[in-house]
Amino acid sequence: MIVGVTGAIGAGKSRVCDVFERQGGVVIEADEVGRAAVDDPAVLRSLTEAFGRGILDENGVLIRRELGRRAFASNAARDRLNAIVWPTLVEELKDRARSALAQYPERPVVIDAALILEWGDHHELCDVLVVVTAPETVRIHRAMERKGLTEAEVRERMACQLPESEKVEAADFVIENAGSAAELESVALSVWRQIFRP
Repeated sequence: MIVGVTGAIGAGKSRVCDVFERQGGVVIEADEVGRAAVDDPAVLRSLTEAFGRGILDENGVLIRRELGRRAFASNAARDRLNAIVWPTLVEELKDRARSALAQYPERPVVIDAALILEWGDHHELCDVLVVVTAPETVRIHRAMERKGLTEAEVRERMACQLPESEKVEAADFVIENAGSAAELESVALSVWRQIFRP
């Protein structure tokens, strides 16, 4: 079984995935897959054509923060980024999930991805969808603290994601993360046990 875990930036989905991993899940992080995807020579070439050589340093290495700045400057720029990166990223996620299921047939696979719903039909990627939510002010603070972003940068990224209400509507399970780490772990454990009832 493949469990997708999603939520808006700063909601706490990675912490939920940490709990799921301790319960035996094999976690695949979409951010890590995305970083690998943009390093693919063909993808990097397309990104440079779309956003200019200024996204590369003097050694031809991608400056991720600069790419983000340019890509989130407008809806059109963001759409260009997505059209270039998403197909490679989603296929790689599917490949990694299949490989993990083959290697660990007794363990569920957990995909940690902020954009599962934005990519299209999430049923192609996961069997169960868990959405993690949190108040907007909390999400902004967490994202600034953990990712080193400014409030404006966080809000730009939030504007590019589906509204939290739409994510909740698509969810099989919803985890509200407005309290302590211990409360989050307790709720995550409860959801895990509901998914994998004996």
